[in-house]
Amino acid sequence: MSQPIRIELPFTLEDGSVNVYLFRKPEAVLVDAGYGDAASWTALEAGLADHGLTAADLSRVIITHPHVDHYGLAARIAEAGPARICMANVGVDWLRHFPTLWRQRIAYYRDDFLPGLGLTPAHAAAMLGWMEQTLAAWTPIPADRICAFPADEPLMLGGQRWQALHLPGHNAWQMAFYQPERRQLISSDALMIPTATPVVDAPPPGQPRPPALPQMMASLAQLAALDVETVFPGHGAPFGEHRAVIRGQLARIRSRADECLHHVQAGAATVADLFTRLYGDRAARVGAAGLWMAVGYLDLLVAEGRLAAERGAASGAWRYRLPSATALSNT
Repeated sequence: MSQPIRIELPFTLEDGSVNVYLFRKPEAVLVDAGYGDAASWTALEAGLADHGLTAADLSRVIITHPHVDHYGLAARIAEAGPARICMANVGVDWLRHFPTLWRQRIAYYRDDFLPGLGLTPAHAAAMLGWMEQTLAAWTPIPADRICAFPADEPLMLGGQRWQALHLPGHNAWQMAFYQPERRQLISSDALMIPTATPVVDAPPPGQPRPPALPQMMASLAQLAALDVETVFPGHGAPFGEHRAVIRGQLARIRSRADECLHHVQAGAATVADLFTRLYGDRAARVGAAGLWMAVGYLDLLVAEGRLAAERGAASGAWRYRLPSATALSNT
């Protein structure tokens, strides 16, 4: 496996780029496909050329999860050559039916999730506008070029068996790949520096929203149990000492959750209130990522019985408060 091919992103992230990974033999396989614009295509072509390859030489592209910076060039790669575009069976429908599923997500955000945050109309409209732009940027992948692999069975990469790991939290369909003999982990966004954001996905119709941050913490605990020498993340440079990284990230999450609890004690009642107090002057810069983190901290506190939540009948916004004395005595 090569060192990451770095593809700079046109939007703000801590590292500012996304990684794709190349296996050259016995067949050329790419893990993830970068963002779908002209500059990203140029960067991918240059990275492949460093290894004497072009997109036409790829036989497979493995997509770790259906976020725009990880699948964006998949259709163009399929157009350039014979590559099959593959995703785990738990999430492959996002490649097959992206417009339908994204429309469902937009509707969930518009009708349920965003009203529950207590945002201003302008803030909610801005987030919906970003989601519409993402939909407009989608390029369909030919159906006969899409393939699925089992989320719980080994995957052959570079002539070796990599254990497939389904690790929800950052994304409900997030996958990572572990090679035990080489002690290598392609973590994608399940483990990176800094901590990934627990992005809120739309639940299946008629079901409650699963709390993403508690899921992400469980996934991090699963990764901490592995014997890993080198982590190859979706963003940033490869790193070691993954257990120390995970301990630090879990401690940071706990610390920020405690901070949220104090803000609620001081009068913050909605996600919008908490978001402002958590991020202050940085609120505009952290944007959706900060909102998702604020939701995650509150989800964690509710799951642990440290906060209670009720949805306002008039406003539709979730309001958070300390639980009753009886509830406190049982936690």
